[in-house]
Amino acid sequence: MEKPPYPDFVKHSEYTASGLKDLLDQGRLEEFYKRSKKLLKENGRIQDKNTEQVQNDLWTFYYIAAAPLFQMDASPEIPDSWREDKTLDYDVKTSAARYIATQDIDRLAAVLSVSREKIAGLYALYAAKILHDIKQNYDPDLGEKQKRQLQEEEEEEKKRLLYHDRKIDINQANLRSILIHNKINTEDLRNNAAKMRTDSLEKTFLNLLVEYFPGNAALVRKYIKLAGYSDKEIPDLIDRTVGREPKTKFLYKGAGRKKRMRP
Repeated sequence: MEKPPYPDFVKHSEYTASGLKDLLDQGRLEEFYKRSKKLLKENGRIQDKNTEQVQNDLWTFYYIAAAPLFQMDASPEIPDSWREDKTLDYDVKTSAARYIATQDIDRLAAVLSVSREKIAGLYALYAAKILHDIKQNYDPDLGEKQKRQLQEEEEEEKKRLLYHDRKIDINQANLRSILIHNKINTEDLRNNAAKMRTDSLEKTFLNLLVEYFPGNAALVRKYIKLAGYSDKEIPDLIDRTVGREPKTKFLYKGAGRKKRMRP
């Protein structure tokens, strides 16, 4: 993913992007997202930002877009580091994308002395990456997979009970059952959250693209694809988000035309 064309900040301040890279490199995701959440909140209050502050925003968006999401591993134990706030990653990424969509890119381009297209391209790229990651984390088949997992666990437990020469630790067996159900509940929570965040971000993202690239359907489709949508999905995505309006007519040019069959 393209980085901002500016030097990363090394100033030690809780309101700069400094340190986010270190947290990512060290795999300290909970701390990374907590710091990012604070950065978005505090920096969003600053009006009429100077050049350095705008560059800092760009780096913040870049790191948030590049950061991996929390992942459920094969173990039933939920990582302690994000047990209490299980959707912190989704929340921060969603906030970043919405924050990007509120930016006046013409003013920011003037502050940075660069073209509007350059700023629009970076912001659209970061928003696309955020939507892509959250969208890909939704599994419509999760329920069936969990059912199979529980059945396998029950079969495994029956086999264990058949071994008369082994002592079964009932407390340990009960603990494992609790951990498995906790894991399933967390998976459900995160899966539902991924679906909800995706649905809400789609409209934000499409409105952003229409504003950034008016009249340029090719660029709009380019970033939609970067967000994880296929050519077949794009028409329906456009319909259910921005729809056919005067400012979106350019997205419908040539759409729906059927090739004429030769006699």
